[in-house]
Amino acid sequence: MTIISGIIQFINKLFTQPIRLGEITISVSLIITVIISLLAVILIARFFTNWLRDKLLVKWGFDEGSRDAIATICYYFVIALGFIIVPQACGLDIRSLSFLAGGLGIGIGLGFQGLVQNFVSGLILLIERPVKVGDYIEIDDLEGTIRKISIRAATILTNDGISIIVPNQTLVSGKIINWSYGNVNSRIHIQVPVAYGSDPVLVTEVLLAIARRESRVLSYPAPQVWLRSFGDSAINFELLVWIDQPKARLPIQSSLNYIIETELKKNNIIIPLPQRDLWIKNPEELRTIFNPHPVAVPASPQGQLSAIQTVEESEGLELESVNPLSLRDLLRKVVYFEQFTDLELLGLIEQGYRETIPSGEFIFHEGDPGDAFHIILSGSVEIISEKVNKHIRNLNPGDFFGELSLIMGIPRTAAVRTLETTILFVVDRNVFHYFLSSYPQLADQMAEKLVERKQELLERQQLLREMGILGEEEDLDNNPLVWVRKRMKSLFGI
Repeated sequence: MTIISGIIQFINKLFTQPIRLGEITISVSLIITVIISLLAVILIARFFTNWLRDKLLVKWGFDEGSRDAIATICYYFVIALGFIIVPQACGLDIRSLSFLAGGLGIGIGLGFQGLVQNFVSGLILLIERPVKVGDYIEIDDLEGTIRKISIRAATILTNDGISIIVPNQTLVSGKIINWSYGNVNSRIHIQVPVAYGSDPVLVTEVLLAIARRESRVLSYPAPQVWLRSFGDSAINFELLVWIDQPKARLPIQSSLNYIIETELKKNNIIIPLPQRDLWIKNPEELRTIFNPHPVAVPASPQGQLSAIQTVEESEGLELESVNPLSLRDLLRKVVYFEQFTDLELLGLIEQGYRETIPSGEFIFHEGDPGDAFHIILSGSVEIISEKVNKHIRNLNPGDFFGELSLIMGIPRTAAVRTLETTILFVVDRNVFHYFLSSYPQLADQMAEKLVERKQELLERQQLLREMGILGEEEDLDNNPLVWVRKRMKSLFGI
């Protein structure tokens, strides 16, 4: 027992024996107590900030980036406060450590300069929040989503599922593209070179149709096609589409590229290879050099084509047979647009949009506002008088309907229902207003064409009076052109 008591006394004396370092008096037990207490502070800070981020701030409606920034700042604040209070509570006078802190500060500033810069940069990121947790960013050749911002570095999860640690200083001082900052909508630019001789209007029409086939492309803002430049071997177009999924930018672009390649082939639009033309000044001399003993080629029998001629003509016939009727040609079938130039039709094509209606659904009912006209690209529809429950007629690809209600701003006089799944090209009132604002001189042409359909105006004369559009004293028989022009001016502000 004496030996055991001696050992206990020795251990107790070892842990409680004061150790004097200048003006500081410490002991082993004090050091252990301070270390355990500081570890407890770290655990409490971590538990508190996790609860704050995952429970309280979620309940208050903060977004992911705000929750993470607030929780991180609170975490380091609690730890800093604990490192000040705990040593004093344990009996260690930290004021006596001021000289030591000064020396350590110089050493840290010189030896850990990069660490301090990252520390300060981390505070800037957490307070100013130029980037935050959940943002999709691009920095140099790196793209990914920010998963965590600590006081020293940020963790970025790439599209390949790889977590990359990036120092905070890089995020503060480097050039960063933040696809999620503010408005998440972003625009994709796709270069499309086509061969010289291609129809620019057809190319524009095809590219716009392609953009609307990709479901992840936004309808508003509408896709656009630019003719960027005339290159050495190609006319360079550019398709511009808006998306609201920055992370899916590359997959969407890949999907569009696949569709572009397919549709350009279908419409006989060629993507050319870089080429150079070689002109020979005296080809006869070269022929004698390379073929000093020419062989006579037997003439083809009369009425029989050579192999080359047969291939060329058969290919030409095939191309002509598969070439579909373009939207520009369909628009020219509309009487109001038949005198439009290609550029004017291009403006209308750029602003309109395609819409797919399932079989058996009504496109509009009798009495609905006349807010759009439609051209049937595929499928078929039937026109119905709902008041008398009577079938009027069917319309097929290339036919159009609803234009009079749009131009005159009157309700629909009949209903239209699809007989099968139908794809329509739609020009609504907003598009029509924009188009006439861009080409105000065309309003007179359209008014003249509308007056040529005087019988239809006279049939709607009573409806116009009931709506208050046509006064009792006004008569469409007298001067319909003047009245139509006034009506279009009041509707579309031209």
